[in-house]
Amino acid sequence: MKDQRQNEIIKLLSVEKSVKTESLASHFNVSMETIRRDINTLERAGLIRKVYGGICLPSDTVHLTALDNWNERLNQYHGEKVRIATKALELIPDYCVIALDIGTTAYELARLLGQKRGLSVITNSLLIAGELARNTSHKVYCIGGMVSPDEIVTCGIYARNFLSNFASINLFVGSADGITPKGITEFSEAVVDIKCQLIACADKNIALVDHSKFGKEALFVSCPMQKVDTLVTDGKAPQKELDIIRSLGVDVIVA
Repeated sequence: MKDQRQNEIIKLLSVEKSVKTESLASHFNVSMETIRRDINTLERAGLIRKVYGGICLPSDTVHLTALDNWNERLNQYHGEKVRIATKALELIPDYCVIALDIGTTAYELARLLGQKRGLSVITNSLLIAGELARNTSHKVYCIGGMVSPDEIVTCGIYARNFLSNFASINLFVGSADGITPKGITEFSEAVVDIKCQLIACADKNIALVDHSKFGKEALFVSCPMQKVDTLVTDGKAPQKELDIIRSLGVDVIVA
């Protein structure tokens, strides 16, 4: 039973990249002491790495199936993501500076940005930068830095320094691994630092989140709900949570 649980922990990490210790204990319906023993065993075997409050995959793990995983995520709830992106397009004026997040819904928005004029787009997603460079005439700035092979994005100290070159960003259009009324969270620590900086630099913060992300709380906080100006989601999002988020002053748009 113990070995089976540890195998399931690895399978869970392969999907979610990082998990809170409390979430693991709840998921397997065991005590925190039991989960900590599992974590210590897996860490000694070099299969996981402990971080504050939880665990993640080892930093030297190379995910050769990253592109396959991206395509699989892109196809999940594809119709909802396209509707969210189409509605978000209405919120982007011509001739502005936008920072575009790395998620699959942001990618669907990138596919539509050719309908706008004179944009300057900043992103740390190599896939989104490539899409925009191939199919639009906008100015595209890909944030430099180390390439994270599991996310196909740039991150690290050089990526942070890159942002100091921009005087202002009109809009940050972000995504989420998880969202609750408390805020937006991410599974990957590699992307959180850049995302937090982009949010801090932007005049307005728009979050694109499909219904499957509601009620999920990933390990790393990227944005408290009070910093979200507009949330665009789909019709399957839980009404109770949307009402709470609206009560916090967020403009909620259902596509």
